[in-house]
Parts: sequence; structure tokens; C-alpha cells
Amino acid sequence: MKIVYAAANYQNSKIQLFRFMEAMKNSNHTIKIATYKNSKPNNVSVDWTLDCLLKINNPEYFHLNNDNFRYYLSQIESFKPDLIISDLENYTSYIATILKIPLWQCSSMLINYSLPHKYKYDLGLHKTYSFILKKHHIRNQRIMNLIDNSNCNFVYSHLGDTDFPPAIESNFEFIRPYHKIGKDSTLCQHNVVAATLSTNKRIIGMLKTHLDSVCFTEVFGEEHNNPIMKSLINQEEYLCNLKNSNLFVTEGQTSFLADAFYNNKQTAVLVNIEDPECIVNSMIASKIGISSFLTQAVLEEKDFNQKFNIKLNPNIKFLHQKIEEFSNLS
Repeated sequence: MKIVYAAANYQNSKIQLFRFMEAMKNSNHTIKIATYKNSKPNNVSVDWTLDCLLKINNPEYFHLNNDNFRYYLSQIESFKPDLIISDLENYTSYIATILKIPLWQCSSMLINYSLPHKYKYDLGLHKTYSFILKKHHIRNQRIMNLIDNSNCNFVYSHLGDTDFPPAIESNFEFIRPYHKIGKDSTLCQHNVVAATLSTNKRIIGMLKTHLDSVCFTEVFGEEHNNPIMKSLINQEEYLCNLKNSNLFVTEGQTSFLADAFYNNKQTAVLVNIEDPECIVNSMIASKIGISSFLTQAVLEEKDFNQKFNIKLNPNIKFLHQKIEEFSNLS
């Protein structure tokens, strides 16, 4: 089967794409990748870089009237994919509708659109973060259009495997995030371990006040003796450090929260308030007790890492399993 996977112009999409390709590396399917520079993993080869489709003076504008888009469309048409998977990527999704190719949306960002209004209201999202969640109204409407025109909308989230998963709207379905379990190791033991896609100055500042701290990132700024800066590309070391830390800190991205959850590790979240996904994730995770907001009290909590039972929901699949089911039906 021939598949196109398109990652949107978000850093969060980078982790999801990298782990998907790791899961598919031994498959018999032919996969072509479309990304932006912002969402391209360092060690993944791509077939199309989509930055040339953006309007230079207004990247948020969905710009179709250009030769680059027509060329990209002709390339997809020539490839003749059986399935297009989009991480809420506009141009590739639009091409799928033009060419009448089955289209799946698979994105961690869908958590914000899959929750019923009442659940979000009871969660306190509207009261606390109303302005931030609504300020990108054009982008939100565009995403709703993608959802309405897709054959499947997969919410890439660990929340479906929790004891009290949020009920999502009927046109959405949870899909299990890719993850691995770290090893128990005394060599990997550290006091505080953090994961961030960029060099978050607030997290770095917090880590400086705690001895034996490690920060995993993809974007390196200044070097520090404490925290020690490490690369997220080394997933084995990252998961081993996470597993054996006294405290794990992140900004609320789904992939990092999922890593902690499946490794039976609670998370302290220093919320990235510019990212709706981080906001929604942190509010839900705090409510159901699998993470806490990072406060001084949490930093001083000796029993922060209380264990919780993990029982995988048998109805939830990984993306590659959904692809195999679709392939068998085709």
C-alpha cells in the first residue's frame, strides 16, 4: 500500500512523525513524507518540504494560488497513494479531498477539538484560558474544516488508557501514542529530568536551583554544568533517565506526558501557555491525577512519584495497526 504522511508546521508534530517512522521501518508499505522545516526530525528523510507553500508575508494564510502548490498536487497525483495521513496539515489534506483519496487526521492537537463543550467548561478551560484558546479563530475554523472532511479523526493521546478517560465526541477516536519503557538503572538516576522541544528558559531556570538535573531537548542554547543538556535523539538514554528520575518535568506536550504515563511516572507540568495542546493536556492530566502543575510544593514533595495502575484499553490501537486493518480491507 502507498501512503503519504504529512506533518503540520508545529514542533510537536516532529516527535510524532519520528516515532511513527520508527514503528513502520520494517513494514511493506511505501511511505512518502511531507513536512515543514519546523516539523522535520533530524534523522528522518522527507520527500517534500512544504515551507515553499507558505505565503512569505503571512504564513498563517492558506495560500493555494501558486505554482508550488500545483506542482505538489501533481506529485501526489503521480504517486497515487492509497491513503493520506495528516497531522492537521492543510495543503496535503486539501489535496486528498481534490483527488478523493482516503484521508485520516492523526494528531495530538485534536484533543482540544474532540472534547464536548461541557467537559471543557467543567474543567475550567474557558475560565482560565479562554483568550488563548480562542485567539486563533481562523486557524480553529480551518481545523474544524479538516475534521469535517476527513474519513477518520484519531486523537493521538494516552488519555484513552487512563482509568478515567475523557469522553470524546463520536466523530473522534483515541489512538495510542508510540512509546517505549525505560530500564531500571542506577546509572540513569538523577534528581530532576526535564524534556522540552526548545530551550525553555523557565525550565532551565528551575533546573539550575536543583542539583543533579538533566534537560533533554532538540534545540541547544547555552551549555550548563547544571542542568546537563542532552539530546532527545538518544531515546534510550532519555527514557532511562525519565524512568529513574525523582521528578520529571515537561511543558505538557502529549508525547512527553505519554512517555511518563506508560513508564508509571507522574509529571510536573510547567505549562507552555502558547500551545493549546499543552494547556488542555495539563488541565485534564491534573484533574485525573496523573500529573501536577509545577509549584514549589511539588518540588518539595518527597512522595511525588506515587504509582498508578496502567491497564491498556483493548479497544485502542496504534496507528500502524489501524493501517494494517485498512490495508486488509482494501
